[in-house]
This record gives sequence, structure tokens and C-alpha cells, in this order.
Amino acid sequence: MPTPILVPPVISSPQPLKVSLWLTHAGEEVASGDRVVELLIPGVTFDVEAPCAGMIVSCECQAGAEVSTGMVLGWIEPQDSEAAADGNTED
Repeated sequence: MPTPILVPPVISSPQPLKVSLWLTHAGEEVASGDRVVELLIPGVTFDVEAPCAGMIVSCECQAGAEVSTGMVLGWIEPQDSEAAADGNTED
């Protein structure tokens, strides 16, 4: 089941919070804690990290989109840790 990439709680600002750019794209593998998207409050940028290891399956908010705390930015299909540990892959 996919895991959401959420806008984290940030300092309150009268300025809108926007997606600056995606640092990854759909189909890319990420590790837990990897930077996946950059958010912008005028004068301040910060990165959102992957909540788990897996593959980015969708980016819901494009660059320039206004977002707020708790919104879904994208989705990650978590890595199957058992298959990875066993070395099992689908061909």
C-alpha cells in the first residue's frame, strides 16, 4: 500500500507555502530520509524527506502549487524488505 509524502508542520507564515521543485521523479527509488521535494516560503526553502524507502509512484503537486500542512505531495510504494533481504526480484 502506498505511503503518502505529506507537507510537514512549518512555522506559521502569512505568505503561502509553495512547491519549489521535485528532487525526485515518479519511478525513482528513494531511501528513508532522502530529500524528495523542496518547499518555499518567500525567503526560506526547506526539504521534505521520504517517510520510507521505496519507489516514488506519483507527484501530486507540481512546482508552483500552493500547499498547506498535511496535504499529500506524492506517494511512495514502500520497498518490500523481505524480498530485498532474500534477493528476490520480479523479472
